[in-house]
Amino acid sequence: MRPTLSFMVLIAGLWLVYLGYQRQQSLEGKAADTFARIGQKLDGGDHMPTHMTYYIAGAVLAVGGAVGLGLVKK
Repeated sequence: MRPTLSFMVLIAGLWLVYLGYQRQQSLEGKAADTFARIGQKLDGGDHMPTHMTYYIAGAVLAVGGAVGLGLVKK
């Protein structure tokens, strides 16, 4: 059961990274990136576009799945 769940988590992580890449390349992603940069210049706060959230969540899931499968040692 554990290897199956780890494999599913790994696939979900890779899928989120793929979705983040697709959003980054889209017009909506480019606009979000531009507006985030403008917001950082105006108020100095952290404005993270949605595709960066996808990248971070996907990386966490992919690493967790890889560790669960034994592809990466702790």
